[in-house]
Amino acid sequence: MSKLSEIARPVSKELEEFKRYYRGVQEETSYALRVILWYVLRRSGKQVRPLLTYLSASACGGVTESTKVAAAMVELVHTASLLHDDVVDDSALRRGAPSVYRLWKAKGAVLAGDYMLAEGLRLAVATEEYRMLELMNEAVQKMSRGELSQLRRSRKREFSIEGYYSVIEGKTAALLSASTAAGALSAGAAGGVVQQFKRFGERLGMAFQVRDDMLDYSTSEEIGKSTGNDLQEGKYTLPVLHALGTLSQRERRAMIAQLNRARVDAAARREVSRFVVESGGLEASALAVRRFVDEGKEALRGVPDSEARRSLFALADYMVERKK
Repeated sequence: MSKLSEIARPVSKELEEFKRYYRGVQEETSYALRVILWYVLRRSGKQVRPLLTYLSASACGGVTESTKVAAAMVELVHTASLLHDDVVDDSALRRGAPSVYRLWKAKGAVLAGDYMLAEGLRLAVATEEYRMLELMNEAVQKMSRGELSQLRRSRKREFSIEGYYSVIEGKTAALLSASTAAGALSAGAAGGVVQQFKRFGERLGMAFQVRDDMLDYSTSEEIGKSTGNDLQEGKYTLPVLHALGTLSQRERRAMIAQLNRARVDAAARREVSRFVVESGGLEASALAVRRFVDEGKEALRGVPDSEARRSLFALADYMVERKK
């Protein structure tokens, strides 16, 4: 049994029901779109966000029909964001296979993503889950602002650890925060408790993204996606920013010039990667991951102990250790 399967044990039956429900949500559409959605669903990944929603609901008293709807909305938004991200980032690989963007070009990826966002809206209205819709709307707005902020900072060459955290709080943490908050809300939790779960998901999202950026220094075979992409796209992620902080002003200017070359030159990317590793950029980033996880756990200290809460904590620890 995998680590994630063990973590999901408190809600394993409910998750199996959710998977069947989620497949059915997307059946009524055109043939051309069905082909793309079939391809996406076959490679739907670990579905960590629905797991967070179900565990959060269970920790707040129990899974309901609203939980199923909330998890579907979360996964629809997440999948749509991945389809759009691959276009923005010009990514040829997604989860070890050709991306929708590579196979169906930008139009196919963008339109499929648009459909999934619209399906999430339809689902919320059809089930009258307006508070869930409000949560998802807030998350999508934050995600968009995070991506746009990253583009602006990259073009203007504005790089700082504070700016990096601001970007990932939107582009990644916002949806994980919505996932846990929606789970608590679906179980009828009070507003203060929903906010506790929202904070937990946000801190978990920060840890997740920093860890993901660290994995850009692994081999593509290990993690099932292209590596070195961040350097090629001119993104200054936390490992790079920490490494730059070890340099004098003169050394920093020279390394920034090398980072600029790394956008088009593979040899420069290898040199920068070696610098990041040798300068302790990965170690400093690992400490940040642990800090975010600890802050997330602290947010749930007042929540009564249960198997579901223990699984949420185990999932947080998994974020620190994951290799892909």
